[in-house]
Amino acid sequence: MSVAAAALLAGCAQVKKPPVQTRAMPTGLHFDQIGQVNLFAGEPCTPQIMFDFHGAGSTTWLAAPKDETKILTDAAKNNRRVHIAGKWQRGGLSNCSYVEVTRVEVTR
Repeated sequence: MSVAAAALLAGCAQVKKPPVQTRAMPTGLHFDQIGQVNLFAGEPCTPQIMFDFHGAGSTTWLAAPKDETKILTDAAKNNRRVHIAGKWQRGGLSNCSYVEVTRVEVTR
């Protein structure tokens, strides 16, 4: 393979996404992190999940009440960092854990 072809293929490589939390976390455990949030783009394991939170080297699913959802949606659209506090919850599947947001603040 020529150097030009190898460089072309390397340029097309996709960036690896951080791994999604697949190990079930204990229900009620406190969650407190700063990171980026995106609207959830996949098929959630429970209907409450609406956001992906990227912080501390992993991706965590988030569910939030109405007021917090508005803040998280704005942060996702404007690519802003957020400080999330909440508690771990379990969905219907054994490996389905997500954070129920109790507080969210946009950070600088």
